[in-house]
Amino acid sequence: MKEGREPRMRRLMIGVAATLLGAVLPVHGQKATERFIPLGQSPGLSQKATTIGEVADVDARAQTLTVVDKDRRLTVKITEQTQIWLDRSKVKQTTLTGSFSDLKSGRRVEVKYLDPDTRQIAEWVKVEVAQ
Repeated sequence: MKEGREPRMRRLMIGVAATLLGAVLPVHGQKATERFIPLGQSPGLSQKATTIGEVADVDARAQTLTVVDKDRRLTVKITEQTQIWLDRSKVKQTTLTGSFSDLKSGRRVEVKYLDPDTRQIAEWVKVEVAQ
């Protein structure tokens, strides 16, 4: 029996919608659970859309953080919307919400930027806590 055009089109549209939804959900899922992913292990982000390095300087007045990695020194703005997380995976404990005061010279951090091209404002910062 020959199928009408409308049911085929409807199935095609449902298939396209399901494909698009499937592509969006993992990104949303990772965003919701990002705080629990250890520093340097974010799939598709770490070392691509982030900088991992050591805190070289913290300027409380300007609300900036300077990170040094093997190739460069980057200064990034920390805003009220910037998420700061204390990654305690090395001591087998859960991640905690941190604050600007947890950004201290010498600590290892991973910074994700709101705009990866300009790298001026931090979307989130993971701070490694080793004790």
